[in-house]
Amino acid sequence: MTGPGTRCWVSTPLSRFFGRADETRAVRALLDGARLVTVVGPPGSGKTRLGTEVGVELRSGFRDGACFVDLTSVGDAASVPSAVAAALGVAQRPGYTVTEAVVEALATAELLVILDNCEHLVEAAATMTGALLSGCAEVRLLATSRLALGVGGEQLFPLPPLDLEPSVALFADRARLVRPTVSFDGDDQRHIERICLRMDGLPLAIELAAAWIRVLSPAQLRHRLDTVLPMLISTEDPVSRQGTMEATVGWSYRLLTPARQFLFDQLSVFVGGFDLAAAEAVTNRGVLDDLAALVDHSLVLAEDSGASMRYRLLEPVRQYGVTALAERGEGDTRARHAEHYLALAKRGDVGLRRADVTRHLLELRAEEGNLLAAMAWARDNDPETALRIATALAYFWERRGAVNDGRAWLAELLDATADERLRAAALAGLGRFAWRQRDNDAARACYAENLAIMRRLGDPLGIARALRGLALTECAAGDTATAADLCEQSLRLLAGQGDDTGSGWTLTVLALVKFADGDWAGAERCARQALDASRDQRSVALAATAHLGVAYAAANTGDTATYRGQLTAVLVDLRDALPVVDDPDWLWAASGLAANEGRTRAALRLAGAARAVHDRGSRMPDTLMIFSEEAVDRARREVGDRAAARFMAQGAAMTTEQLMAEALERPADTDRPLSTREREVAGLVGDGLTNEQIATRLFLSRRTVESHVERIKSKLELGGRNEIIAWVIGRRLEEDPGVYGYPRRR
Repeated sequence: MTGPGTRCWVSTPLSRFFGRADETRAVRALLDGARLVTVVGPPGSGKTRLGTEVGVELRSGFRDGACFVDLTSVGDAASVPSAVAAALGVAQRPGYTVTEAVVEALATAELLVILDNCEHLVEAAATMTGALLSGCAEVRLLATSRLALGVGGEQLFPLPPLDLEPSVALFADRARLVRPTVSFDGDDQRHIERICLRMDGLPLAIELAAAWIRVLSPAQLRHRLDTVLPMLISTEDPVSRQGTMEATVGWSYRLLTPARQFLFDQLSVFVGGFDLAAAEAVTNRGVLDDLAALVDHSLVLAEDSGASMRYRLLEPVRQYGVTALAERGEGDTRARHAEHYLALAKRGDVGLRRADVTRHLLELRAEEGNLLAAMAWARDNDPETALRIATALAYFWERRGAVNDGRAWLAELLDATADERLRAAALAGLGRFAWRQRDNDAARACYAENLAIMRRLGDPLGIARALRGLALTECAAGDTATAADLCEQSLRLLAGQGDDTGSGWTLTVLALVKFADGDWAGAERCARQALDASRDQRSVALAATAHLGVAYAAANTGDTATYRGQLTAVLVDLRDALPVVDDPDWLWAASGLAANEGRTRAALRLAGAARAVHDRGSRMPDTLMIFSEEAVDRARREVGDRAAARFMAQGAAMTTEQLMAEALERPADTDRPLSTREREVAGLVGDGLTNEQIATRLFLSRRTVESHVERIKSKLELGGRNEIIAWVIGRRLEEDPGVYGYPRRR
């Protein structure tokens, strides 16, 4: 039903909630009788917070809990189903639209789904809610929007402004967050009341105003409201009172210098946040001082993201800037935004294939909102740039398992260029996605056109890669002789160009061909040759693929020790190679190992996780799929179909950390206790230290450390250093599932 990961469960907010007890009760009562309740109101009125609080209160009353779907960063209507599916943990399925997959997955669920910030995508949100209401009898929906969705059976709940007393309490609470030592006397209280009245009871407006207590007294703040910034903009339509919020943002906006106003408008192009380098690239100037001023004015949030700060405009505030930038003429800023994120996507495309993949993967994940926004704008204004971004993201999408989405983008944009080299690169991505989806005819056509272009361009490396892709399609079609010949042609070209990494990847394809031919020894030789190439070139993704090839060869001969050792090597690499976590191949391999070791439940859970990624379009080659499913079938027969289905469903909902711990678990009775010193040494081995480094750290001789390592291997029945590392990883994950900071699966 779900991909291997958690849904976006409703979580308890950290800040205090003021003055909405009556509204919370009212919405809960409406949900008792209506399956769709939409909270409507102006921006900044607290719709999101009310929805969250209702979800927190009701989550225990639904068998499957309450999930939160944030549509804020979704830039176009076509992306709404994918955003809903991702938040609900629903896997994409070949042959189904995303909406159909969501409806089928939730058909028997008893669940509260909160759809937040629907106003910019009302029609798409209405279509999605209509499908859920029709196909999921026990799902209830709570939407927040500035406008009604217009769906049959929709119950509206207009959210009124806060009363004065909770408004004042909210102001005081948020003021103390920015100035903890502040105290308000009687005069201050009266000024705050007047400020809150002028804020029209809108929580966001009150919070923005309260932030000024850093530099202004309540009296000074009230004076500015009275003399400079009239804010009570009224309208006869209670659902369209965004004027109040516009005036709230406009108040801070009009206090800025013209240069800072322009910067604010430009920063509104960022979706989901940005860093200083991005801001300077998109604005084409140094912005540090002015950006700091916008942070001080509470128009931009500064958030600690580790090594550097990240900045974000609250969405209602950002929309103010979007409007202002459009009035100025936004073309140049939008174009620079697209060019910046094209460059980022290109860097990521290269980085994901090298040793330091983690930084690039996390950067791409953090910038997905901006990447999608850049593509969406470019699709309408500069289609070739959109295609360049999508092409650069193809490998990222494949490693994330987002094969369906990646193929859709590339297919839509393919004809946007006359540049043959760019078209060839896009075709290579399309071919890979089609092969992953077992659409072999489409894959062959893509690779064939790619090959023809590369031959016209006289590009030997491009020809070699195209031949490798065609080999995949011929192997899938059962023509292993042609596939092997294509691989040999590819290898000769790559050797002539000195491309060892490319040769390694072609060797993994040749190993697959030999697996399909039943030549397991030949497959192992190819996989080990690929492994050698990965070590020379420090390609972690290639190493993981090669280790899996050796593991499958060992499994075929019944060599469980080698099978475990090779899979362990993959998972050791996985700490620094996060793209692998969304690839079904290692999950299937881990499932097969667990089945061979008699860990039946683990085998089925891992198979459930693998199947969920597989159903999202990222499929394993048939040859290896059959082998893995044979092991899973044995496990299924041991426990029966009903129990097997339950264990597989559990695996589909597990996090990356849980799946790794499951994969690294050893058969029972091998975990004999270690001494305190041995555990200390094992932990340092797990951190990647050599014996010499451990000796220096612990003030021991190298020989003593070597003795400790040997005793650890003996007590735990481990075959080598990599297995010690895997044992340490498994124990740490059991103690603290977030220890390695792996992203949750989606």
